[in-house]
Amino acid sequence: MKEKECTCPIFRALEKQGLRWNPETEEIETKRWRAKEFERYYFVDNVFGIFSHREVFDSTDDGLWNSGNYFRTEDEARKYVNEFKRMLQERTLDKEE
Repeated sequence: MKEKECTCPIFRALEKQGLRWNPETEEIETKRWRAKEFERYYFVDNVFGIFSHREVFDSTDDGLWNSGNYFRTEDEARKYVNEFKRMLQERTLDKEE
């Protein structure tokens, strides 16, 4: 299916609009996943803790989703926690040249 998606004009058109076809649900959806109402999602807090929240489409949910700090699973969030830590520990922008 992946190969077809890359070559079929309809899938390329969807991609340009930030959309994709989900063969499991048989629906067109945004490329970035967002939970349905009351479905659980995960996010990383300011000290790298992982928390879950139920989607209610309020300003907190919107802010986390818009920032990209919004994950389908705890495992996915954990991968990003490790990457965030690595990036901050190796940061160079604040070092004097």
